[in-house]
Amino acid sequence: MHQIALERLVAYLREKVPMARHFDIRPGRVDDTGLILEAPLASNFNDKKTAFAGTLASLCTLSGWAMTSLVCEDAGYQTDIAVIKSDVRYARPCSEQMIQARCDWPSPEEIGRLIDLLERQSRGVISLNAKVLSRDKTAVTYTGDYSAKIL
Repeated sequence: MHQIALERLVAYLREKVPMARHFDIRPGRVDDTGLILEAPLASNFNDKKTAFAGTLASLCTLSGWAMTSLVCEDAGYQTDIAVIKSDVRYARPCSEQMIQARCDWPSPEEIGRLIDLLERQSRGVISLNAKVLSRDKTAVTYTGDYSAKIL
């Protein structure tokens, strides 16, 4: 169920956000630990032939957007979602042929806080973490705060 939802969300992003289409962002997978968005290095490299920092930040940001969407949908809400704060740290170059950003599932407590805010105020905020690995080492760490507003 989550995999189908992720594919639908990525199709929406590719239709509505030109950058997502330009970077060739693709659905990866959803599992018990989180979700993955992907983009090929072949269309996202810099002058050093490693992943473009803008792609890395965007992939992490959009993975958090997708995670927030899944959490809200699981709770039965259709929401408008926006990132309102983010922090990206680049630890090392990424040279994977398929760049993957993994956004972790938030804890049940974090989900509960978001749902409580949505129920009481029709809007809420959740903080999410994502990362990009390269050669089994962390290349990028990301933290983002996402606002969700019931439509």
